[in-house]
Amino acid sequence: MLYFSAVLFVISLVFPALGEVCKNPKVDTTSYTTVDGMVISDVAFVTEFSVSCDSGKKDYILFADKKGRQIPALRSADNTKYQISWTESADSLFSGEHGVNVYDEEGYAAVKKAQRNNEDSSGIPSAFFLSLYHRGTYYGPWVSTEFIAATTSILLWYIAFSARSNLMSS
Repeated sequence: MLYFSAVLFVISLVFPALGEVCKNPKVDTTSYTTVDGMVISDVAFVTEFSVSCDSGKKDYILFADKKGRQIPALRSADNTKYQISWTESADSLFSGEHGVNVYDEEGYAAVKKAQRNNEDSSGIPSAFFLSLYHRGTYYGPWVSTEFIAATTSILLWYIAFSARSNLMSS
């Protein structure tokens, strides 16, 4: 009985340490968005980030929520970096700051439960917010180069024809 009590005591000390929550996460991020609207119809957002905790916790299961759509965070092979990517329609997208709420495992379970019960999930605290800057989608020049070339050639022809007419009449 004493052995069982000792094992139970050791287990009660170890398991809370395994379920430790990341306090004050520090996020280091790099991001990329596609901007060429002449070729694509959807803009891709890709962000790679690393998370460090005050407590030294390294294993951090993450999910992102973007407008009710869950996005898993892919973990690198060495478990030091994560990547989140998603697409949005280029027609309805604006330039400026965009972002996603990132949840740990408990937060993600709370979001899923709220969605399952048709409740508002906006009040559930996220682990942190990832902000990405999209500089805008480029759809090409306002005036095509063919139009500029045609207009310039017509203008040059008119100037040359006018100059020739003035020379012939004098």
